Amino acid sequence: MGVRGLQSYILAKCPDSLIPVELTANTDKKKRLIVVEGWSCLRSVYGPHMDFICGGQWQEFRASIRRFVNTFQQANCELVVFFSGGVEDDMRAEWARKKSQNRDTVNMVMQGLRQRGYAPDRKHFLPNETHPQVFRQVLLNCHVKVISTPFSTDKAMVEYAHKHSAYGILANDSDFIMMNAPRYLSLHHLRISGNTISTVIIDREKISDCLSLPLSLFPLLSCLLGNDVINYEILEDFHRRLLKDTEEEEGEKKKEEKEGIQLVTAVIDFVKNLEPEIKMNISSNVSDIVKQVLPESENREEVEVLFQSGLEQYKESQSKPDETEPVPSTVVTVSVVEKDKVKAKPKDKGAADEVSEEADAEEEEEREEVETGAVEEITEMISEAKIVDDGVEEKPVKTLDDDKKEKSTDCDSALIPLL
Repeated sequence: MGVRGLQSYILAKCPDSLIPVELTANTDKKKRLIVVEGWSCLRSVYGPHMDFICGGQWQEFRASIRRFVNTFQQANCELVVFFSGGVEDDMRAEWARKKSQNRDTVNMVMQGLRQRGYAPDRKHFLPNETHPQVFRQVLLNCHVKVISTPFSTDKAMVEYAHKHSAYGILANDSDFIMMNAPRYLSLHHLRISGNTISTVIIDREKISDCLSLPLSLFPLLSCLLGNDVINYEILEDFHRRLLKDTEEEEGEKKKEEKEGIQLVTAVIDFVKNLEPEIKMNISSNVSDIVKQVLPESENREEVEVLFQSGLEQYKESQSKPDETEPVPSTVVTVSVVEKDKVKAKPKDKGAADEVSEEADAEEEEEREEVETGAVEEITEMISEAKIVDDGVEEKPVKTLDDDKKEKSTDCDSALIPLL
């Protein structure tokens, strides 16, 4: 979804931030990893020659996907495609607004078909629910790695790109300008001609220089313009105050375009003019910012929570290259209650060495008999173990027989299934 109006503003006002790049010009012969936002890519891969009103152009769609993948593979580029899952609670209002817009688009398309008898402009193309499923399956058939996230893909893609030292992120989402992505490759500018792949890198540092705005204030700019978390309708009064001098006699379309440019400019100026103390620590001063943005709001506390969530989504990942995969929070915990008559076994070799070599032989035999008798009871308790989500894994108590079995063969080790 992205930041409202930001990418259009950058294309118009910051042309120096667009760096042309040809992905086929790979001089070092090293394979490039490119992380792709699946939903945006789907709209590009579904070719302009395909019917999007009736749908069902599956053979053409499949062929287009294969050409897309083969071109990148021939350019020595490895693709990893991300698809989003559900919608977070914080983003549900904006998601609902987008769905309402899609419904209006469908109504407009149907009205155009009834009145004029032909399909309207392709910009009204809306993928149906089957398109992502077909897209995933064909990608898998082309040996492309596909990752589905539980919720939004933006942060997961940035973390994956940093962790695996990706060349860049190919998408059409201005949120990646706000995030510390390795390279934001514009899907809007992607051109594939034969075996040639070209696009532009939208450089956030050059945008910062162009706007004279520090990168640390980009998340706040996103929240004040309206993003996936903060619906721009909440900010209408704030935006109206900033645009009070807009001329009314201009044409509607030209006026909208001008308002879009003016709005982003006005919000940037607002952020620049904030007190230095606020700009030094945005998260700790959200309450003061909301008071200035919505001084007469009755639900200011709710808006503050939304601002905190909006800022949090742009928080830089702490992932490092080649970092090990995180341990799942759900683990098998085995808790064994040892009877009083069963003596604890030393946990390490050092403790075992402290046992006196002159220990009574009869006491040793008696201990072995007791521990051997407890094996069946311990095994039964292990089988009744439950899964917990505390992220801590207790180790079952080992008996002497268990140690002997581990030394003899790994195949005799007891395996606890993940329930």
